[in-house]
Amino acid sequence: MTNSGTPIIVVGYDGSPASETAAHWAATEAGRRHAKVRLVHVLAIPVSGSMGISEQTESLRLQAERLLDQTCAQIRADHPGLDIEVVLEFGGVAPALLQEATDALLTVVGSRGLGEFRDLAAGSVSAHVATQAPCPVVVIPPRWKSERADGIVVGVDGSPTSSAAIDFAFAQAQARNTTLTAVLAWHDPVRTGPGDMLPLVYDLDSLEQEAAAVLAESIAGHSETYPDVLVKQELVRGHADEVLVDAGRTAELLAVGSRGRGAFRGLLLGSTSRSLVHNAPCPVAVVR
Repeated sequence: MTNSGTPIIVVGYDGSPASETAAHWAATEAGRRHAKVRLVHVLAIPVSGSMGISEQTESLRLQAERLLDQTCAQIRADHPGLDIEVVLEFGGVAPALLQEATDALLTVVGSRGLGEFRDLAAGSVSAHVATQAPCPVVVIPPRWKSERADGIVVGVDGSPTSSAAIDFAFAQAQARNTTLTAVLAWHDPVRTGPGDMLPLVYDLDSLEQEAAAVLAESIAGHSETYPDVLVKQELVRGHADEVLVDAGRTAELLAVGSRGRGAFRGLLLGSTSRSLVHNAPCPVAVVR
């Protein structure tokens, strides 16, 4: 890890299709932000067998260096002049990425990977990094293509992290010179924690009006800061994860807060953001 005046975008890379796509997405974003890419490749600590641990370590390191050289060459062919810093480590993927992200502008990971990029005991690496990283985390689906994608989508629910996601989404829409769609999903009352009581009678029209007010208030004032961003508001009845997955089918990027209003206390990654990390059809930015 280095510290310089140039912004840094960290990307986790393990050779899987999702991490390949993530690396190229990060390179494009770095060009847009005048940043450098820190390509992080983590190898599992070898277990002694017919070869000694030191021999296994050296063999794995050499293979990884060849893979990283090829990857960097491919990225530079598409992005001439891009500054790429390579980090090769042994150990756990999530801890290594979190360590390298301490001075990062953004962290990018694939939604599915090889080896330790698959499920950890507490969930996938992508979900774990999105939970703990000190910067926004963008999760890229395997083989995602941007050719038919258009516009930024942001999930709105009135929570503090939703507000941070809205700020992030406006900045992205302005940088990409594209539209922003603010989506709020509303539904009948549900329990948000142990002991919560549901009303016996409720007015759906009132619930919809309240949701519309939250949506309008959440994006109010941003037009002054981002006057060139065309904003659309969508109020949709349904569960947030399903509504946002549908909204993201043609989006360049879907931004959500790490925790919503309905998240159980103590959870660092809400059910909606966790679901989107695994299931969204487009890149998902999780913002804290």
